[in-house]
Amino acid sequence: MIKLHMSDLIHSQANSTYPALEKIPAMQRRRLSAIAKIALNSAIQARADENIDYIIWVSQYGDEHKTLSILKDVLQDQTPSPTQFSTSVHNAISGLYSILCQDATPATSLAGCWNDALIEAYAWLKTCDHPDARVLVVYYDEALPPVYQDFQPFDAFSMASVVSLGQPNIAIQLSSSSTPLYSFQEAQAFQAFWQGIEDSKRVWQKC
Repeated sequence: MIKLHMSDLIHSQANSTYPALEKIPAMQRRRLSAIAKIALNSAIQARADENIDYIIWVSQYGDEHKTLSILKDVLQDQTPSPTQFSTSVHNAISGLYSILCQDATPATSLAGCWNDALIEAYAWLKTCDHPDARVLVVYYDEALPPVYQDFQPFDAFSMASVVSLGQPNIAIQLSSSSTPLYSFQEAQAFQAFWQGIEDSKRVWQKC
């Protein structure tokens, strides 16, 4: 079992407003993909004015729509756009955040689920030299394009929180945790648990 202190969980979803993106110049904001806007909105809101020592970005699929577009160009003997390629890799949104927000905080990007990010944050906090360190954890995902066999329809969303070791308010029972087939379902379940809508005592417990 691991224990962490989590700040308020910030949630962003498709087809909504993204107030935090007003800090990004309009020209750069328009170039962001839909999932990038959602992820950055949650990250910026969760961070607010807090001091952050590390950032963990996690997504099962990343910006897979861009990857599919690149593959289609290749199949048509067209040269893929270098810009599109550079923003299609799994850590692209992390890089965009760093550039657009001028934030040089060390960061890592995981292909995984929400619990993976919390475990990564816990491991980093336990091994860093600062007992009061804080980690910004950001999860984001959108459905794969229908062409993929694993296509599961759901609305794109993201969620973010700042976690630390002091005064824990959540415990994760690792022995009850299993790797989900679809990470977005675990993230949605955690959001429901955090809001008190769904009881998930087998995996998460509030302290």
